Amino acid sequence: MLYRSPADFCAAYTEAHRGDRSGEAGEMTTLDAVTVVSQTPDTAQVEARWFTYGHYPDAGYYDVFHRTAFSLIKQDDGWCLQSEEDLGYE
Repeated sequence: MLYRSPADFCAAYTEAHRGDRSGEAGEMTTLDAVTVVSQTPDTAQVEARWFTYGHYPDAGYYDVFHRTAFSLIKQDDGWCLQSEEDLGYE
């Protein structure tokens, strides 16, 4: 899929991932932010940050941020997603 700009990718990603999602263990995950981290005329780096919280009976309550990085490249007719990388938890 092509995007008009890195900001357009951020908006489309946010729209596609709206709302809370529950996991198998009852945890809740929400998309916290999608940000253009850096941009040149030909490439862009975007980061999505997810917030997850829940409760483990043996360990108690927890909350964490999980990050995902995206690399976009400029083509003649728009911006294209080149890669996605899991950056782990904060």
